[in-house]
Amino acid sequence: MITGAGGIIGSEISRQLLKLSPERILLVGHGPQSIYTVEYELKKQLGDLIEIIPIIINIQDKKKVFEVVERYMPDVIYHTAGNHQIDFTEEQFVEAVYDHAIGANNIAEAASRYHVGVFILVSSEQAEQPIDLKGTAKKLVEITVESIAKTGLTKYIIIRLPKNFYTDHLASKFYTVFEQQTEVIIAVHKILQVGGTTIAFDKGSLTNNKNKFVYTELPKQKELSQIEMARLLKQLKSASEDEVQELMISIIKH
Repeated sequence: MITGAGGIIGSEISRQLLKLSPERILLVGHGPQSIYTVEYELKKQLGDLIEIIPIIINIQDKKKVFEVVERYMPDVIYHTAGNHQIDFTEEQFVEAVYDHAIGANNIAEAASRYHVGVFILVSSEQAEQPIDLKGTAKKLVEITVESIAKTGLTKYIIIRLPKNFYTDHLASKFYTVFEQQTEVIIAVHKILQVGGTTIAFDKGSLTNNKNKFVYTELPKQKELSQIEMARLLKQLKSASEDEVQELMISIIKH
């Protein structure tokens, strides 16, 4: 199951998964055009050998997320949704930060509830020492996932791509998602091989196609219990713009 399956990373993950011959691939996203385009491209490559299921939902809708995960019981979830959209929401940062965090929370919680084998969050180096809204939102998402990782049997993995990875590739139009640049292809190849807990790819290793790759194991973010995280998200949902700013500043400082 891939969230954000119509995006730069999500679409490439779906393409490379074909080589592993899974029983089915779930393409999750809120944009019908991008999801159906990926579905078409995948089916064109393999026909009916692998079941490709497009799922159009808003991952902020917890009930629908749980219904999807319960129905299909995926072995692995790749959460790539929202990785670059936040670039365009600086003026609506309260909604953007909340949506970013609650979406990840819903997917990660569903993974735990229905005993998904592995949950992989694709994040960014910006989460390490955030200096702006985008980095802070990513750090909050990592904290959210780590709070859920303490419970259940699901293995949670966080992968941080280089800081400017998405901005370097945003110029691409969607119709070329299956003609990705080398860095995207190599990054996804590495994502499909990971076995650590929280890792960051070295940017230089994304410019070559060697079998070996460099990664750094990272310390965990500020730890919160799942109950504390739920309270934080509830507070975030009803907070004013000033209150959210204060909350984001407190996250940056810890």
